[in-house]
Amino acid sequence: MIDDSKQTHSGVDGNLGVRGKSRANSKSRLQSTLVKSHVLIPVGAGILQVMVGLSLVAISILGVISPLWLSAVLSLAGSVSCMAGVFLIYHVVSSKGSFESLINQSIRRVISAQN
Repeated sequence: MIDDSKQTHSGVDGNLGVRGKSRANSKSRLQSTLVKSHVLIPVGAGILQVMVGLSLVAISILGVISPLWLSAVLSLAGSVSCMAGVFLIYHVVSSKGSFESLINQSIRRVISAQN
C-alpha cells in the first residue's frame, strides 16, 4: 500500500490542518470578505471620499482659491466629505462583523458547545 499522508498540526482553534495552509486560508478569507460580500465597492468609495475631502481642505489651506468665502465653503465641504467617508468605511466594516472581539467569539463558542 502507498501511504500518501501529509504532515498535519493542530492550530490555535484545535482544528487539524496541513502545514503552510494557515496563511493561505487567511488571505483567501480576506479576499472572499472583500470581493464576494460586496464590501469592496463601498470601502473604495469611502477611501475616495476621504481623499477628495482631504484634498479640498489642503487646497483651501494653501490659499489656491482667492476669494476667502469660497475657500471657507470648500474647506467646510471637504471636512464634511472626509467625515462621511470615514463613517462609510466604519459602517461597512462593522456591519460585516469582521472585527469581533475575542471575548464575543469565545462566548459564542461556549454557548454553541453547551447546546
